[in-house]
Amino acid sequence: MGTKTLIRLIIVLAVIGGIAAVFHFAGSGGGVSREIAKTNKSKVFGEFPINDVAEIFVKSQEGELTLKKGAEAWVVEERAGYPANAEPIVGMLRKLWDLNIVQPVTIGRSQYGRLSLIAPEEAGSADEAATIVTFKDSESKDLHSLWLGKIFERSEGRPDPLGGGMATSEAGRYVKTGSSNSVYLVGETFSDITIEPSEWIDKSFFRVEEIKTIEIVSGEKNEDWKLTRKEGEADFTLAGAKEDEKLDQNKVSSMKSAFSNAQMEDVFIGDELKENKPEGTTFKISTFDGFNYVISVGEKNDLNELPLAIKVSGKFEEKRAEGEEESDEEKARLDKELADSLAKLNEKLAAEKTLEGHVFKVRSYIVDSIIKNRSELLVEEEPETSATGGEEIAPGVKLP
Repeated sequence: MGTKTLIRLIIVLAVIGGIAAVFHFAGSGGGVSREIAKTNKSKVFGEFPINDVAEIFVKSQEGELTLKKGAEAWVVEERAGYPANAEPIVGMLRKLWDLNIVQPVTIGRSQYGRLSLIAPEEAGSADEAATIVTFKDSESKDLHSLWLGKIFERSEGRPDPLGGGMATSEAGRYVKTGSSNSVYLVGETFSDITIEPSEWIDKSFFRVEEIKTIEIVSGEKNEDWKLTRKEGEADFTLAGAKEDEKLDQNKVSSMKSAFSNAQMEDVFIGDELKENKPEGTTFKISTFDGFNYVISVGEKNDLNELPLAIKVSGKFEEKRAEGEEESDEEKARLDKELADSLAKLNEKLAAEKTLEGHVFKVRSYIVDSIIKNRSELLVEEEPETSATGGEEIAPGVKLP
């Protein structure tokens, strides 16, 4: 075999080998990409045991917060085990389970302060300190921890309407894990992770609907009152009204929707509970659907907040009067409607009963329009005029 023929044969074999390699990688989905997926290099946590997390500990320079998974629900330790809102907790865990790296950041430990990634107890200022979120199992053993650093702001390419340069928006955050010195930029800001207990508690509250009677009990018995009505659309009447007492419907119209949109801000515990007693005014309310509420409130502070406590009971209609000419189909339908309605009422009662035994911080607007003396609910008498048709406001001076 000649030299030229040998060279040509080597070239042909090389080409065939290259083509075979291309087909091999194409058919297998690409060897490099498979290796990356196998080692999970695109995620902050290779494996995040989302179902094993039973405790979340948040630490910053400003303080600490602990969330624990109780027998029935998540609770906030700093609020004496009051139920937490599970939605943001579950949402945070899902984000961490699928938290992808947008960009690795090459930076030395001496530069951690620039990205707010220094341990809270070691940081010289709040701007340098990280917020550390530690996840533990049911035995309080550490599973993972995430250090939250500076929020990354992206330019929007337009002037800031408030001045001061170009407009920006929050687009991510610098983070690191507790087991690594590697810093990453991720696409989540985690702006809802805070050490404020009031931001984590379950703020589901009671709601009063279709008021039948409303009564106020205060320290002055002569100024107490009770309003009643027979139907949902009817006006109130003043129970035990005297001959000279006429109820002003304009002044009591707000009573019909009392506590229909009640919201709470926080739960009082410890020393704050001792200083905020709901011992000022009590409202007793009954509704057309069978609920009975006893709502007590205390004194209002300078921030227009006051303490509130609630007791609730219910007695619902479990049977209905059948019509004389009801068909079997109508009876079945009406019985089902009653059963469904009764189930909803009992569910509402059970949820609101869980509020008993606590004292809540609420905004005073909830009761500002209904804390009134008896005399303030009545029609005001018009001033008497003299025989000449004028009102004398000073000796010799009259108004027409």
